[in-house]
Amino acid sequence: MTMAVELQAAVSVIRELFGAAACSCALATEDGAALRFVAADGAGAAGIIGVTLPVGRGIAGWVALTGQPIAVGDVSRDERFARDIAEATEYVPTSILAAPLLDPEGETIGVIEVLDPLRGDDQSALGGQRGTGAELAALTVLASQVSSVVRLSGMVDSVPGVPPELVPALAALTSMGDGGVRLAREVLESAATYVRGVR
Repeated sequence: MTMAVELQAAVSVIRELFGAAACSCALATEDGAALRFVAADGAGAAGIIGVTLPVGRGIAGWVALTGQPIAVGDVSRDERFARDIAEATEYVPTSILAAPLLDPEGETIGVIEVLDPLRGDDQSALGGQRGTGAELAALTVLASQVSSVVRLSGMVDSVPGVPPELVPALAALTSMGDGGVRLAREVLESAATYVRGVR
């Protein structure tokens, strides 16, 4: 499976977990100066994929710049919100949860956003009421898993000849922390050496 397929599956699952109107994933460009939305599910999904915005612009840009997760309960009151981008997708959210995708050195490689998560009367609402911290904590854990997919894709791309059947197992390894990432890299290098020898 390609990274695009994996990320699309991830945003779909995250949207469902939060009962949200939409979920999107943006990755940092190679020079780190901008974010490009590469996967989305739900309201406005078709309009956001392919959109690029400078790091520091919008809620996603702020998360990329600071490396911190954020909950915004009312985007109309937040000057960071890029309303023009939302309007272009034909879906303007009321609330946003966002978390960074981080590499092993703590650098931001992307951002996950959850738009308008659904809550029952006994659950939290954004804007400082109980539960928002738990929601951000959950999104941060999910973002670390998505980061593993992005890192794995970079590793696979850097080692030619890797059988695609290895990718799901390697993704599971990279989600186990630095040791898993090192082991996945060793497996990739061994697989590539073997493939080169067979050819």
